Amino acid sequence: MHGERLLSRNVAGIILISFLVTVGFGAVNLIVPYYILALKGLLVELPEKLGTVRAERAALEIGAMASAFMATRALFAAASGWLSDRVGRKPLIVTGMSLYTVLGILYALTTAEWQLIVLRAVQGVASALVWPVAEALLMDTVAPGLRTRTLSLYIISANVGQVVGPLIGSAAYEASKRLLEGHPVVDIFRAPFILITIATLPAVAVAATLKEAVASTARTASEKAMEMFRGGLRELPSPVKRALTAFYANGLLNGIAMGIMTSIMIVYIIDFIAKEPTKVAAAMSIAGLAGLLVSYPVAHIADKLSDTDRKRLLIASYALARLLLATIGFIRSYPLFIAVAAALSILMNITMPLLRSIQAGLIPSRLRGRVFGLQQAFFNLGMVAGPLIGAYIYRRYYTVEIVAGVTGAQAAFIFAAVLGLAGITLLTLYYNPAAIAKAWTLHRSRSELGAAATAEK
Repeated sequence: MHGERLLSRNVAGIILISFLVTVGFGAVNLIVPYYILALKGLLVELPEKLGTVRAERAALEIGAMASAFMATRALFAAASGWLSDRVGRKPLIVTGMSLYTVLGILYALTTAEWQLIVLRAVQGVASALVWPVAEALLMDTVAPGLRTRTLSLYIISANVGQVVGPLIGSAAYEASKRLLEGHPVVDIFRAPFILITIATLPAVAVAATLKEAVASTARTASEKAMEMFRGGLRELPSPVKRALTAFYANGLLNGIAMGIMTSIMIVYIIDFIAKEPTKVAAAMSIAGLAGLLVSYPVAHIADKLSDTDRKRLLIASYALARLLLATIGFIRSYPLFIAVAAALSILMNITMPLLRSIQAGLIPSRLRGRVFGLQQAFFNLGMVAGPLIGAYIYRRYYTVEIVAGVTGAQAAFIFAAVLGLAGITLLTLYYNPAAIAKAWTLHRSRSELGAAATAEK
């Protein structure tokens, strides 16, 4: 009964934290482009009163914010995973969540764009303390046969946050307009940060209720073999090390790709799809909502598949998502954009929990914090470069034809798609479920023989 209460508390708590923090990010990301333009003196009227907003003038600052966030997150993610393996998961999560709250208030007090970049960098530290550690705690808490489903619920909560976040940001903006009617535009875009922070404040209290978890007793033979392993990452069986290396390389490449998207997606929507905050929020929310419809059912199926079939599902979903990503820069229709973005959301809701579940099953629980931390570190390193690359291509070659009628705005999406395809190619080549299972079985046999020989002596 104690184990059931622990599972329920941790799973529910981490899922709720994921939801609330993602709500905050989604809400803030909607406001930031307009806030930057207002701080630069380029937006002196409300956007709905203008013919065009020209959001590309904020692209470099948005890219710099994303890179600053990911740079500090990359530096601290591996260390936080290692530290959580030693001192526990909860203290790091509580510290990170508290830091999020302080930073939310400071956003409203900025007077220049560079201050936003500094705050985003500190926010990267908070993120490194929370997310790789929270995922490790989640995997510590549940049995192997529930991992994909649990991760799916965790990611669903984040996606619900992505759906709700822009709507909260839009509502905060509308409330700010009414409360501060007649004030300068820059002040109207300050107030939403306070409102958003208040809305997400309960996440700190939820983090304080989490409990450290012991490894689940419901384990497969492969899991039992892993727990007999007493070495570090360097001593892992060769097929496991090759697979982890492929996962890390895929994380780096996908970090660059996602970084490109982070810096240009909302700018692209404002420039080519819809300029009003309410319509931008609706497009982002509808796309996110579509992913929620398939995530858990597919995860339920994936938990019952063999490791080889799970690999096939992962690769097929990833490849299709990247091909769709390459088409986004050519879309100008609001309904078509929502349809393609929704399809992308569905595919990403399949791949993300599956990818993490597979990786969690590669190694013993006592190394999970380090492995998740390193995965986050490689992804974050890619996210440092990606926003700068995306912002530069988009801003510098915004309407310039690069080749065969393809402009810089379109080329950025294509480049991100190619990087994603390269990452999934590495997983295809170097993640071999059969070889990994054989390696762990061999390790268990050797460990049992060694234990028997010791007992005889």
